[in-house]
Amino acid sequence: MQTTTTVNEEKNGKLVKGILVGAIVGGAVAMLDSTTRNKVRSTAGNVKDSSRGFYTRVKENPGEVKDDWMDRIQSASSVLKEAMNDAQSLYEKVNDEVVDQVNQVKEDSTEVISTAKEAGEDLHEIGSKVKEAGQEVSDSSENQYEPTNIPGSETRTPGSTSSNPNTSL
Repeated sequence: MQTTTTVNEEKNGKLVKGILVGAIVGGAVAMLDSTTRNKVRSTAGNVKDSSRGFYTRVKENPGEVKDDWMDRIQSASSVLKEAMNDAQSLYEKVNDEVVDQVNQVKEDSTEVISTAKEAGEDLHEIGSKVKEAGQEVSDSSENQYEPTNIPGSETRTPGSTSSNPNTSL
């Protein structure tokens, strides 16, 4: 177990050294460009001047700097609290209005689907009744044109004058 820890520490040490060497080499190569050198020099000068000014201010009047920072932190804190309250209000508004409307749409769509299913079932029943009526008509029309063989009834063929074939003239 101790050997594994030592190996990991060696690997981490090599990684950190590699990163530092790479950063130094990269910085040196970047400094070959005169524009980059001038920009770094200018930025470093600005940082130096502002840090000197801040250091001088803290050295001369540390209480004022502390109070100034405390005021800034309190101001930022109140702005953040206000933003959080606004976000909470927006959440409640969205939750109350939008979610209720979404639920209402959901209920309405469920009702529409139910009504459509009922209408489909009713349409199916109507179709069945129409089919049944059509069968009734076709069945009764077939029975209407069938010849009936009742004794003593007239059976004439077209063009004959005899009303009963069993009767002689």
